[in-house]
Amino acid sequence: MSVISEWGKFLLTSCLAFAVPAYFLTVAADVDRTEPTKHRYVFSANQAGHNLSAYRLDENKGELVPLQGTPFKTGKFPVSVSVSPNGKYVYVTNQGDDSISAFSIDASHDTLRPLPGSPFPAGPYPDAITISPDGKFAYVSNEDNRSIRIFSINRDNGQLMYTGLTAETGNHPIYVTITPDGRFALVANFDDASINLYRVNHGTGALIPVGEAAATDDNPIHITVTPDSRYAYVANYGSTTVSAFRISPEGGLAELEGSPFPAGAKPYSVTVDSGEHHLFVVNWAGHDVSVFNLEPASGVITEIEGSPYPTDWYPYDVVVAPDDHHLYVANNGAANISAYEIEKSTGRLNQLAHSPYASDLGPYALAITR
Repeated sequence: MSVISEWGKFLLTSCLAFAVPAYFLTVAADVDRTEPTKHRYVFSANQAGHNLSAYRLDENKGELVPLQGTPFKTGKFPVSVSVSPNGKYVYVTNQGDDSISAFSIDASHDTLRPLPGSPFPAGPYPDAITISPDGKFAYVSNEDNRSIRIFSINRDNGQLMYTGLTAETGNHPIYVTITPDGRFALVANFDDASINLYRVNHGTGALIPVGEAAATDDNPIHITVTPDSRYAYVANYGSTTVSAFRISPEGGLAELEGSPFPAGAKPYSVTVDSGEHHLFVVNWAGHDVSVFNLEPASGVITEIEGSPYPTDWYPYDVVVAPDDHHLYVANNGAANISAYEIEKSTGRLNQLAHSPYASDLGPYALAITR
């Protein structure tokens, strides 16, 4: 049996038609300030290169400086990357061999080192990996068996251990994320046009379903949650829209007035800045990124004048630097990363002089240490 699902085959075929395959990015949770890293770093999981590109972030200029030894070998077809909250460890899911590659960040030498025991078994056909804000657990979506697999993280050495716990999802779960306050998890079900909400058990890492699945537009892929944990936004790949929900403190999802909101052609990934002023959506078929103003009181988004802004071919993911001053987009079909300066008052994007930055083949997901 092939290690690539029908959806994966479609993505690979589409990208190979333009010489390169790809996927999407993730933003890491807050770094433990008691053990600061020397620099901030950006990581790109390269699906067709079977490796991970790593860069030091020049926080003044927004430029990406490749680390010594980059790219770093992973398993086959890496599609997601996440960083531990303390900024010490990087985790990559490999769909081609059902594994998770794990690295420690050597900040003294600006390089990565494989963790002992890596790669770790991930379960069948892993997709997204997300780390809990407290750094205790890792959550991996397994597309082919409709579940989220839960791992504990050894805080001393970063090693993963399967807890034996899973959470049932809808059909073809693509993305899993934890709210910044650590209370809830959300999962996008690509085939069901829905998202699930779960309550997180902080002691065991278990996910307890809350209510019924909430309907989205067709083919939801990526979810982002505002830093205050009040709003969730979902990129609907099959409907050229973004669905928006209010997350109640008790654990419920209520769709916002005006949702779903129009985006570009086949929106793939979505993120929000830390100040909750702007929302950014990469549009896979439009080869661009849409920018929206976000109204904090209501969660409603409105596209800004001049949006969308061009990227390179087939963008898959988008992340914002911790200072909200720079934006990065993984261009799967062009094997590079576009970088922009964000005008804070307007959200307008200005591409950096040295952008795009080379990655390896098929950049699929990004993560930034915070």
